[in-house]
Amino acid sequence: MADKDSRIKHNLISSLVYQVVLISLSFLLPRLYLENFGSEVNGVLSTIKQIFTYMCLLEAGVGLATTQALYKRIGEKNYKSASAVLSATNSYYKKTGVIYLAIVLVIAVVYARFVPTSIDSGVLFFLVILNAIPSLFSYFVQAKYRILMEVDGRKYVINNSETILQLASNAGKILVLILTDSLILIQLVYCVIALFQLVYLYFYARRRYKWLDLKEKPDFESVSQKNSVLVHQLSGMVFNNTDVLLISFLCDFKAVSIYTIYNIFFSQVQNFITSVVSSFTFALGQMFHTDRERFDKLYNVYETFYIMAAYIIYTLMAVFLLPLIQIYTSGINDAEYTNTFLLLLFAVMNLIANAKLPANGVIEYSGDFKKTRFYAVWEMIINITVSVAAIIYMGICGAILGTIAALLYRGIMTVYYSNKKVLKRSQFNTYKILIANSIAFTAVMAVFYVDTFSNVSFLKLLLNGIIHSVWIAVLYIAVNFIFNRSAFKTIFELYRGKKIK
Repeated sequence: MADKDSRIKHNLISSLVYQVVLISLSFLLPRLYLENFGSEVNGVLSTIKQIFTYMCLLEAGVGLATTQALYKRIGEKNYKSASAVLSATNSYYKKTGVIYLAIVLVIAVVYARFVPTSIDSGVLFFLVILNAIPSLFSYFVQAKYRILMEVDGRKYVINNSETILQLASNAGKILVLILTDSLILIQLVYCVIALFQLVYLYFYARRRYKWLDLKEKPDFESVSQKNSVLVHQLSGMVFNNTDVLLISFLCDFKAVSIYTIYNIFFSQVQNFITSVVSSFTFALGQMFHTDRERFDKLYNVYETFYIMAAYIIYTLMAVFLLPLIQIYTSGINDAEYTNTFLLLLFAVMNLIANAKLPANGVIEYSGDFKKTRFYAVWEMIINITVSVAAIIYMGICGAILGTIAALLYRGIMTVYYSNKKVLKRSQFNTYKILIANSIAFTAVMAVFYVDTFSNVSFLKLLLNGIIHSVWIAVLYIAVNFIFNRSAFKTIFELYRGKKIK
Protein backbone atom coordinates (compact mmCIF):
# COMPACT_ATOMS: atom_id res chain seq x y z
CA MET A 1 0.00 0.00 0.00
CA ALA A 2 2.93 2.35 0.71
CA ASP A 3 4.12 1.84 -2.85
CA LYS A 4 0.64 2.69 -4.16
CA ASP A 5 0.54 5.81 -1.99
CA SER A 6 3.87 6.88 -3.47
CA ARG A 7 2.61 6.36 -7.00
CA ILE A 8 -0.60 8.25 -6.23
CA LYS A 9 1.51 11.17 -4.93
CA HIS A 10 3.75 11.14 -8.03
CA ASN A 11 0.70 10.86 -10.31
CA LEU A 12 -1.03 13.76 -8.60
CA ILE A 13 1.97 16.11 -8.69
CA SER A 14 2.79 15.27 -12.31
CA SER A 15 -0.88 15.69 -13.27
CA LEU A 16 -1.04 19.13 -11.69
CA VAL A 17 2.16 20.27 -13.40
CA TYR A 18 1.05 18.85 -16.75
CA GLN A 19 -2.38 20.45 -16.60
CA VAL A 20 -1.01 23.86 -15.60
CA VAL A 21 1.34 23.73 -18.60
CA LEU A 22 -1.36 22.38 -20.92
CA ILE A 23 -3.98 24.92 -19.90
CA SER A 24 -1.54 27.81 -20.23
CA LEU A 25 -0.43 26.76 -23.70
CA SER A 26 -3.87 25.69 -24.93
CA PHE A 27 -5.14 29.26 -24.75
CA LEU A 28 -2.09 30.74 -26.48
CA LEU A 29 -2.10 28.98 -29.84
CA PRO A 30 -5.83 29.32 -30.70
CA ARG A 31 -5.49 33.06 -30.12
CA LEU A 32 -2.47 33.15 -32.45
CA TYR A 33 -4.40 31.16 -35.06
CA LEU A 34 -7.29 33.63 -34.83
CA GLU A 35 -4.94 36.59 -35.23
CA ASN A 36 -2.87 35.09 -38.09
CA PHE A 37 -5.46 33.06 -40.02
CA GLY A 38 -8.95 34.15 -38.88
CA SER A 39 -11.98 32.29 -37.50
CA GLU A 40 -12.57 30.14 -40.58
CA VAL A 41 -9.12 28.50 -40.51
CA ASN A 42 -9.41 28.01 -36.74
CA GLY A 43 -12.74 26.27 -37.35
CA VAL A 44 -11.28 24.02 -40.07
CA LEU A 45 -8.34 22.96 -37.88
CA SER A 46 -10.71 22.23 -34.99
CA THR A 47 -12.87 20.09 -37.26
CA ILE A 48 -9.86 18.06 -38.41
CA LYS A 49 -8.97 17.37 -34.78
CA GLN A 50 -12.50 16.13 -34.12
CA ILE A 51 -12.36 13.80 -37.12
CA PHE A 52 -9.22 12.19 -35.73
CA THR A 53 -10.79 11.91 -32.33
CA TYR A 54 -13.52 9.83 -33.98
CA MET A 55 -10.83 7.76 -35.69
CA CYS A 56 -9.84 6.52 -32.24
CA LEU A 57 -13.00 4.41 -32.37
CA LEU A 58 -11.06 2.01 -34.58
CA GLU A 59 -9.49 0.87 -31.34
CA ALA A 60 -12.83 -0.96 -31.04
CA GLY A 61 -12.95 -0.74 -27.25
CA VAL A 62 -9.77 -2.80 -26.82
CA GLY A 63 -8.06 -0.20 -24.62
CA LEU A 64 -10.77 0.06 -21.95
CA ALA A 65 -11.50 -3.68 -22.08
CA THR A 66 -7.79 -4.34 -21.53
CA THR A 67 -7.68 -1.86 -18.65
CA GLN A 68 -10.57 -3.58 -16.90
CA ALA A 69 -9.04 -7.03 -17.50
CA LEU A 70 -5.68 -5.95 -16.06
CA TYR A 71 -6.93 -4.43 -12.79
CA LYS A 72 -7.35 -7.79 -11.05
CA ARG A 73 -4.27 -9.40 -12.65
CA ILE A 74 -1.89 -6.56 -11.79
CA GLY A 75 -3.43 -6.19 -8.33
CA GLU A 76 -2.72 -9.87 -7.66
CA LYS A 77 0.67 -9.75 -9.48
CA ASN A 78 -0.45 -12.47 -11.89
CA TYR A 79 2.05 -11.45 -14.56
CA LYS A 80 1.71 -14.51 -16.78
CA SER A 81 -2.01 -13.89 -17.17
CA ALA A 82 -1.38 -10.16 -17.69
CA SER A 83 1.06 -11.01 -20.51
CA ALA A 84 -1.62 -13.14 -22.16
CA VAL A 85 -4.08 -10.21 -22.00
CA LEU A 86 -1.57 -7.77 -23.49
CA SER A 87 -0.59 -10.30 -26.16
CA ALA A 88 -4.21 -10.32 -27.32
CA THR A 89 -4.30 -6.52 -27.14
CA ASN A 90 -1.13 -6.29 -29.23
CA SER A 91 -2.70 -8.48 -31.91
CA TYR A 92 -5.81 -6.29 -32.09
CA TYR A 93 -3.79 -3.07 -32.24
CA LYS A 94 -1.67 -4.25 -35.18
CA LYS A 95 -4.79 -5.08 -37.19
CA THR A 96 -6.25 -1.71 -36.22
CA GLY A 97 -3.13 0.10 -37.41
CA VAL A 98 -3.49 -1.28 -40.95
CA ILE A 99 -7.17 -0.26 -41.13
CA TYR A 100 -6.36 3.16 -39.65
CA LEU A 101 -3.73 3.83 -42.33
CA ALA A 102 -6.13 2.99 -45.16
CA ILE A 103 -8.91 5.20 -43.77
CA VAL A 104 -6.51 8.11 -43.16
CA LEU A 105 -5.48 8.11 -46.82
CA VAL A 106 -9.12 8.14 -47.92
CA ILE A 107 -9.99 10.98 -45.53
CA ALA A 108 -6.96 13.00 -46.63
CA VAL A 109 -8.01 12.81 -50.29
CA VAL A 110 -11.72 13.42 -49.70
CA TYR A 111 -11.22 16.22 -47.18
CA ALA A 112 -8.68 17.99 -49.39
CA ARG A 113 -10.87 17.86 -52.51
CA PHE A 114 -14.39 18.46 -51.23
CA VAL A 115 -14.25 20.68 -48.11
CA PRO A 116 -15.12 24.29 -49.10
CA THR A 117 -12.43 26.42 -47.45
CA SER A 118 -9.80 29.00 -48.31
CA ILE A 119 -7.01 26.58 -47.27
CA ASP A 120 -5.13 25.06 -50.23
CA SER A 121 -6.17 21.44 -50.93
CA GLY A 122 -2.55 20.24 -50.84
CA VAL A 123 -2.08 21.81 -47.42
CA LEU A 124 -5.25 20.14 -46.15
CA PHE A 125 -4.03 16.77 -47.44
CA PHE A 126 -0.73 16.94 -45.58
CA LEU A 127 -2.35 18.31 -42.43
CA VAL A 128 -4.50 15.18 -42.27
CA ILE A 129 -1.49 12.89 -42.86
CA LEU A 130 0.67 14.61 -40.24
CA ASN A 131 -2.16 14.42 -37.71
CA ALA A 132 -2.31 10.65 -38.24
CA ILE A 133 1.36 9.65 -37.95
CA PRO A 134 1.69 9.65 -34.12
CA SER A 135 -1.47 7.54 -33.78
CA LEU A 136 -0.17 5.06 -36.36
CA PHE A 137 3.03 4.60 -34.35
CA SER A 138 0.98 4.19 -31.19
CA TYR A 139 -1.20 1.44 -32.68
CA PHE A 140 1.72 -0.57 -34.03
CA VAL A 141 4.23 -0.09 -31.21
CA GLN A 142 3.36 1.80 -28.04
CA ALA A 143 -0.35 1.78 -27.06
CA LYS A 144 -0.35 -1.54 -25.16
CA TYR A 145 2.50 -0.35 -22.92
CA ARG A 146 0.66 2.86 -22.11
CA ILE A 147 -2.35 0.88 -20.88
CA LEU A 148 -0.13 -1.25 -18.65
CA MET A 149 1.59 1.81 -17.18
CA GLU A 150 -1.75 3.42 -16.30
CA VAL A 151 -3.14 0.28 -14.65
CA ASP A 152 0.12 -0.12 -12.71
CA GLY A 153 -0.13 3.45 -11.40
CA ARG A 154 2.76 4.83 -13.49
CA LYS A 155 0.70 7.60 -15.04
CA TYR A 156 3.26 10.10 -13.75
CA VAL A 157 5.76 8.88 -16.36
CA ILE A 158 3.23 9.57 -19.10
CA ASN A 159 2.32 12.95 -17.58
CA ASN A 160 5.96 14.06 -17.38
CA SER A 161 6.60 13.10 -21.01
CA GLU A 162 3.38 14.87 -22.06
CA THR A 163 4.49 18.02 -20.23
CA ILE A 164 7.79 18.05 -22.12
CA LEU A 165 5.91 17.34 -25.37
CA GLN A 166 3.58 20.30 -24.85
CA LEU A 167 6.37 22.70 -23.92
CA ALA A 168 8.62 21.67 -26.82
CA SER A 169 5.92 21.40 -29.50
CA ASN A 170 4.20 24.66 -28.59
CA ALA A 171 7.52 26.51 -28.49
CA GLY A 172 8.24 25.09 -31.93
CA LYS A 173 4.81 26.06 -33.26
CA ILE A 174 5.17 29.62 -31.96
CA LEU A 175 8.61 29.89 -33.57
CA VAL A 176 7.17 28.74 -36.90
CA LEU A 177 4.33 31.28 -36.58
CA ILE A 178 6.87 34.03 -36.00
CA LEU A 179 9.03 33.03 -38.97
CA THR A 180 6.36 31.86 -41.43
CA ASP A 181 2.63 31.23 -41.81
CA SER A 182 3.02 27.59 -42.93
CA LEU A 183 0.32 25.38 -41.42
CA ILE A 184 2.21 22.29 -42.61
CA LEU A 185 5.39 23.25 -40.73
CA ILE A 186 3.35 23.94 -37.60
CA GLN A 187 1.83 20.45 -37.69
CA LEU A 188 5.18 18.85 -38.65
CA VAL A 189 6.81 20.25 -35.51
CA TYR A 190 4.20 18.57 -33.32
CA CYS A 191 4.38 15.31 -35.28
CA VAL A 192 8.15 14.92 -34.89
CA ILE A 193 8.23 15.77 -31.18
CA ALA A 194 5.23 13.50 -30.50
CA LEU A 195 7.10 10.60 -32.10
CA PHE A 196 10.08 11.19 -29.81
CA GLN A 197 7.73 11.09 -26.81
CA LEU A 198 6.15 7.81 -27.91
CA VAL A 199 9.57 6.23 -28.48
CA TYR A 200 10.63 7.26 -24.95
CA LEU A 201 7.52 5.67 -23.40
CA TYR A 202 8.12 2.50 -25.41
CA PHE A 203 11.67 2.03 -24.12
CA TYR A 204 10.67 2.97 -20.56
CA ALA A 205 7.96 0.31 -20.51
CA ARG A 206 10.26 -2.33 -22.02
CA ARG A 207 12.80 -1.64 -19.28
CA ARG A 208 10.25 -1.46 -16.41
CA TYR A 209 8.15 -4.50 -17.29
CA LYS A 210 10.74 -7.12 -18.12
CA TRP A 211 8.24 -9.80 -17.10
CA LEU A 212 5.98 -8.88 -20.01
CA ASP A 213 6.01 -11.54 -22.71
CA LEU A 214 3.98 -10.59 -25.77
CA LYS A 215 4.67 -14.04 -27.23
CA GLU A 216 2.46 -15.54 -24.52
CA LYS A 217 -0.62 -17.27 -25.94
CA PRO A 218 -3.15 -14.44 -26.46
CA ASP A 219 -6.07 -14.40 -24.03
CA PHE A 220 -8.71 -13.07 -26.41
CA GLU A 221 -11.47 -14.03 -24.00
CA SER A 222 -10.23 -11.46 -21.47
CA VAL A 223 -10.94 -8.62 -23.90
CA SER A 224 -14.03 -10.22 -25.42
CA GLN A 225 -16.15 -7.30 -24.19
CA LYS A 226 -14.35 -4.96 -26.58
CA ASN A 227 -17.43 -4.63 -28.81
CA SER A 228 -19.61 -3.69 -25.85
CA VAL A 229 -16.92 -1.27 -24.69
CA LEU A 230 -16.91 0.20 -28.20
CA VAL A 231 -20.58 1.12 -27.79
CA HIS A 232 -19.75 3.01 -24.58
CA GLN A 233 -16.77 4.73 -26.19
CA LEU A 234 -18.84 5.67 -29.23
CA SER A 235 -21.39 7.24 -26.90
CA GLY A 236 -18.64 9.20 -25.16
CA MET A 237 -17.27 10.25 -28.53
CA VAL A 238 -20.67 11.53 -29.62
CA PHE A 239 -20.95 13.49 -26.36
CA ASN A 240 -17.49 15.04 -26.66
CA ASN A 241 -17.14 15.64 -30.38
CA THR A 242 -20.35 15.48 -32.41
CA ASP A 243 -21.27 19.09 -31.69
CA VAL A 244 -18.34 20.44 -33.71
CA LEU A 245 -19.10 18.24 -36.72
CA LEU A 246 -22.84 19.00 -36.66
CA ILE A 247 -22.21 22.74 -36.35
CA SER A 248 -19.73 22.61 -39.26
CA PHE A 249 -22.37 20.93 -41.46
CA LEU A 250 -25.48 22.81 -40.31
CA CYS A 251 -23.94 26.23 -39.62
CA ASP A 252 -20.47 27.32 -40.79
CA PHE A 253 -16.81 27.25 -39.73
CA LYS A 254 -17.10 30.61 -37.96
CA ALA A 255 -19.77 29.08 -35.73
CA VAL A 256 -17.38 26.18 -35.12
CA SER A 257 -14.73 28.69 -34.07
CA ILE A 258 -17.11 30.32 -31.55
CA TYR A 259 -18.05 26.93 -30.10
CA THR A 260 -14.40 25.90 -29.99
CA ILE A 261 -13.33 28.98 -28.03
CA TYR A 262 -15.93 28.29 -25.32
CA ASN A 263 -15.07 24.60 -25.38
CA ILE A 264 -11.36 25.32 -24.90
CA PHE A 265 -12.03 26.74 -21.45
CA PHE A 266 -14.41 23.99 -20.37
CA SER A 267 -12.49 21.09 -21.89
CA GLN A 268 -9.20 22.18 -20.34
CA VAL A 269 -10.82 22.40 -16.91
CA GLN A 270 -12.38 18.97 -17.44
CA ASN A 271 -9.02 17.57 -18.54
CA PHE A 272 -7.50 18.98 -15.37
CA ILE A 273 -10.14 17.28 -13.22
CA THR A 274 -9.80 14.00 -15.10
CA SER A 275 -6.02 14.09 -14.88
CA VAL A 276 -6.08 14.60 -11.11
CA VAL A 277 -8.67 11.85 -10.59
CA SER A 278 -6.73 9.40 -12.79
CA SER A 279 -3.86 9.74 -10.29
CA PHE A 280 -5.65 7.37 -7.91
CA THR A 281 -8.38 5.56 -9.90
CA PHE A 282 -5.94 2.75 -10.64
CA ALA A 283 -5.92 2.03 -6.89
CA LEU A 284 -9.74 2.11 -6.74
CA GLY A 285 -9.93 -0.24 -9.72
CA GLN A 286 -7.62 -2.76 -8.08
CA MET A 287 -9.33 -2.36 -4.69
CA PHE A 288 -12.73 -3.08 -6.24
CA HIS A 289 -11.52 -6.61 -6.98
CA THR A 290 -9.30 -7.22 -3.93
CA ASP A 291 -10.94 -5.41 -0.96
CA ARG A 292 -14.57 -4.67 -1.70
CA GLU A 293 -15.56 -3.53 1.82
CA ARG A 294 -12.84 -0.89 1.89
CA PHE A 295 -13.71 0.15 -1.65
CA ASP A 296 -17.34 0.83 -0.71
CA LYS A 297 -16.33 3.19 2.09
CA LEU A 298 -13.72 5.07 0.07
CA TYR A 299 -16.03 5.28 -2.94
CA ASN A 300 -18.53 7.23 -0.83
CA VAL A 301 -15.78 9.77 -0.10
CA TYR A 302 -14.69 9.87 -3.75
CA GLU A 303 -18.22 10.38 -5.06
CA THR A 304 -19.05 13.10 -2.54
CA PHE A 305 -15.92 15.16 -2.97
CA TYR A 306 -15.68 14.68 -6.74
CA ILE A 307 -19.20 15.96 -7.33
CA MET A 308 -18.77 18.80 -4.83
CA ALA A 309 -15.49 19.91 -6.41
CA ALA A 310 -16.97 19.75 -9.91
CA TYR A 311 -19.93 21.90 -8.87
CA ILE A 312 -17.65 24.48 -7.26
CA ILE A 313 -15.44 24.71 -10.34
CA TYR A 314 -18.23 24.97 -12.90
CA THR A 315 -20.23 27.39 -10.76
CA LEU A 316 -17.22 29.71 -10.71
CA MET A 317 -16.85 29.30 -14.47
CA ALA A 318 -20.51 30.18 -15.01
CA VAL A 319 -20.07 33.37 -12.99
CA PHE A 320 -16.63 34.58 -14.08
CA LEU A 321 -15.82 33.07 -17.49
CA LEU A 322 -17.64 35.45 -19.85
CA PRO A 323 -15.36 38.46 -19.23
CA LEU A 324 -12.32 36.21 -19.75
CA ILE A 325 -13.70 35.13 -23.14
CA GLN A 326 -14.33 38.78 -24.00
CA ILE A 327 -10.73 39.64 -23.11
CA TYR A 328 -9.41 36.58 -24.96
CA THR A 329 -11.29 37.40 -28.19
CA SER A 330 -10.87 41.17 -28.10
CA GLY A 331 -9.89 42.52 -31.50
CA ILE A 332 -11.34 39.49 -33.34
CA ASN A 333 -14.26 41.01 -35.23
CA ASP A 334 -15.12 38.42 -37.90
CA ALA A 335 -17.44 36.52 -35.48
CA GLU A 336 -19.51 37.34 -32.37
CA TYR A 337 -17.93 35.55 -29.41
CA THR A 338 -20.12 36.91 -26.59
CA ASN A 339 -23.04 34.53 -25.99
CA THR A 340 -24.45 34.41 -22.45
CA PHE A 341 -26.92 31.58 -23.08
CA LEU A 342 -24.21 29.42 -24.64
CA LEU A 343 -22.01 29.90 -21.57
CA LEU A 344 -24.82 28.91 -19.19
CA LEU A 345 -25.58 25.80 -21.26
CA PHE A 346 -21.91 24.80 -21.26
CA ALA A 347 -21.82 25.07 -17.45
CA VAL A 348 -25.00 23.02 -17.00
CA MET A 349 -23.82 20.40 -19.49
CA ASN A 350 -20.55 19.90 -17.65
CA LEU A 351 -22.27 19.71 -14.28
CA ILE A 352 -24.53 16.90 -15.51
CA ALA A 353 -21.63 15.12 -17.22
CA ASN A 354 -19.51 15.19 -14.05
CA ALA A 355 -22.39 14.11 -11.84
CA LYS A 356 -22.43 10.66 -13.45
CA LEU A 357 -18.68 10.08 -13.77
CA PRO A 358 -18.09 8.40 -10.36
CA ALA A 359 -21.01 6.04 -11.02
CA ASN A 360 -19.72 5.39 -14.52
CA GLY A 361 -16.36 4.47 -13.00
CA VAL A 362 -18.06 1.75 -10.94
CA ILE A 363 -19.42 0.20 -14.13
CA GLU A 364 -15.93 0.25 -15.64
CA TYR A 365 -14.41 -1.41 -12.56
CA SER A 366 -17.07 -4.12 -12.60
CA GLY A 367 -16.66 -4.73 -16.33
CA ASP A 368 -20.43 -4.64 -16.93
CA PHE A 369 -20.07 -3.09 -20.38
CA LYS A 370 -22.35 -5.54 -22.15
CA LYS A 371 -25.19 -5.16 -19.66
CA THR A 372 -25.16 -1.36 -19.95
CA ARG A 373 -24.43 -0.88 -23.65
CA PHE A 374 -28.05 -0.13 -24.53
CA TYR A 375 -27.93 2.92 -22.23
CA ALA A 376 -25.08 4.17 -24.42
CA VAL A 377 -27.01 3.45 -27.63
CA TRP A 378 -30.02 5.45 -26.48
CA GLU A 379 -27.77 8.27 -25.31
CA MET A 380 -26.30 8.55 -28.82
CA ILE A 381 -29.73 8.47 -30.46
CA ILE A 382 -31.08 11.20 -28.19
CA ASN A 383 -27.94 13.30 -28.56
CA ILE A 384 -27.82 13.28 -32.36
CA THR A 385 -31.56 13.61 -33.05
CA VAL A 386 -32.21 16.40 -30.53
CA SER A 387 -28.99 18.22 -31.49
CA VAL A 388 -29.78 18.22 -35.23
CA ALA A 389 -33.30 19.52 -34.67
CA ALA A 390 -32.18 22.11 -32.10
CA ILE A 391 -29.24 23.37 -34.19
CA ILE A 392 -31.56 24.01 -37.14
CA TYR A 393 -33.75 26.23 -34.97
CA MET A 394 -31.27 27.64 -32.43
CA GLY A 395 -27.80 27.40 -33.97
CA ILE A 396 -24.84 26.66 -31.69
CA CYS A 397 -26.90 26.56 -28.49
CA GLY A 398 -29.03 23.77 -29.95
CA ALA A 399 -25.99 21.47 -30.02
CA ILE A 400 -25.54 21.86 -26.26
CA LEU A 401 -29.25 21.31 -25.59
CA GLY A 402 -29.11 18.01 -27.47
CA THR A 403 -26.15 16.90 -25.39
CA ILE A 404 -27.87 17.92 -22.14
CA ALA A 405 -30.98 15.89 -23.07
CA ALA A 406 -28.83 12.80 -23.72
CA LEU A 407 -26.80 13.31 -20.53
CA LEU A 408 -29.93 13.48 -18.38
CA TYR A 409 -31.07 10.10 -19.67
CA ARG A 410 -27.64 8.47 -19.39
CA GLY A 411 -27.02 9.94 -15.95
CA ILE A 412 -30.26 8.53 -14.54
CA MET A 413 -29.56 5.06 -15.95
CA THR A 414 -25.90 5.07 -14.86
CA VAL A 415 -26.74 6.07 -11.29
CA TYR A 416 -29.42 3.37 -11.19
CA TYR A 417 -27.21 0.55 -12.48
CA SER A 418 -24.06 1.37 -10.50
CA ASN A 419 -25.92 1.68 -7.22
CA LYS A 420 -28.59 -1.03 -7.50
CA LYS A 421 -26.80 -3.67 -9.59
CA VAL A 422 -23.13 -3.25 -8.65
CA LEU A 423 -22.84 -1.56 -5.25
CA LYS A 424 -26.10 -3.12 -3.99
CA ARG A 425 -27.21 0.04 -2.24
CA SER A 426 -29.94 2.65 -2.56
CA GLN A 427 -29.73 5.25 -5.34
CA PHE A 428 -30.57 7.84 -2.70
CA ASN A 429 -26.93 7.94 -1.64
CA THR A 430 -26.02 9.50 -4.99
CA TYR A 431 -29.13 11.61 -5.47
CA LYS A 432 -28.69 13.10 -1.99
CA ILE A 433 -25.30 14.45 -3.09
CA LEU A 434 -26.67 15.72 -6.41
CA ILE A 435 -29.65 17.45 -4.82
CA ALA A 436 -27.45 19.14 -2.20
CA ASN A 437 -25.07 20.53 -4.79
CA SER A 438 -27.86 21.55 -7.17
CA ILE A 439 -29.43 23.58 -4.36
CA ALA A 440 -26.13 25.38 -3.83
CA PHE A 441 -25.76 26.00 -7.59
CA THR A 442 -29.27 27.44 -7.81
CA ALA A 443 -28.56 29.72 -4.83
CA VAL A 444 -25.39 31.10 -6.42
CA MET A 445 -27.07 31.65 -9.80
CA ALA A 446 -29.88 33.49 -8.00
CA VAL A 447 -27.25 35.96 -6.81
CA PHE A 448 -25.25 36.15 -10.05
CA TYR A 449 -25.92 35.56 -13.72
CA VAL A 450 -23.31 34.67 -16.32
CA ASP A 451 -23.02 38.30 -17.49
CA THR A 452 -22.85 39.94 -14.04
CA PHE A 453 -19.18 40.82 -14.57
CA SER A 454 -19.37 41.27 -18.33
CA ASN A 455 -16.79 43.67 -19.83
CA VAL A 456 -15.06 44.40 -16.52
CA SER A 457 -11.29 44.86 -16.44
CA PHE A 458 -9.08 41.87 -15.65
CA LEU A 459 -7.94 43.39 -12.36
CA LYS A 460 -11.50 44.00 -11.19
CA LEU A 461 -12.50 40.52 -12.33
CA LEU A 462 -9.60 39.00 -10.39
CA LEU A 463 -10.54 40.89 -7.23
CA ASN A 464 -14.20 39.86 -7.46
CA GLY A 465 -13.18 36.30 -8.25
CA ILE A 466 -11.07 36.02 -5.11
CA ILE A 467 -13.75 37.53 -2.88
CA HIS A 468 -16.75 35.60 -4.18
CA SER A 469 -15.05 32.26 -4.80
CA VAL A 470 -14.35 31.97 -1.06
CA TRP A 471 -17.96 32.17 0.07
CA ILE A 472 -19.15 30.06 -2.86
CA ALA A 473 -16.73 27.27 -1.91
CA VAL A 474 -17.68 27.55 1.77
CA LEU A 475 -21.37 27.31 0.79
CA TYR A 476 -20.79 24.07 -1.10
CA ILE A 477 -18.69 22.56 1.68
CA ALA A 478 -21.32 23.44 4.30
CA VAL A 479 -24.19 22.01 2.24
CA ASN A 480 -22.30 18.76 1.54
CA PHE A 481 -21.29 18.44 5.19
CA ILE A 482 -24.93 18.69 6.22
CA PHE A 483 -26.11 16.12 3.66
CA ASN A 484 -23.22 13.62 3.89
CA ARG A 485 -21.28 13.77 7.15
CA SER A 486 -20.00 10.21 6.81
CA ALA A 487 -17.76 11.19 3.88
CA PHE A 488 -16.22 14.03 5.86
CA LYS A 489 -15.74 11.71 8.85
CA THR A 490 -13.79 9.29 6.65
CA ILE A 491 -11.65 12.14 5.32
CA PHE A 492 -10.81 13.24 8.88
CA GLU A 493 -9.85 9.66 9.74
CA LEU A 494 -7.56 9.47 6.72
CA TYR A 495 -6.01 12.82 7.64
CA ARG A 496 -5.24 11.55 11.15
CA GLY A 497 -3.60 8.48 9.63
CA LYS A 498 -6.28 6.06 10.76
CA LYS A 499 -6.55 2.95 8.61
CA ILE A 500 -9.87 2.64 6.81
CA LYS A 501 -11.27 -0.88 6.93
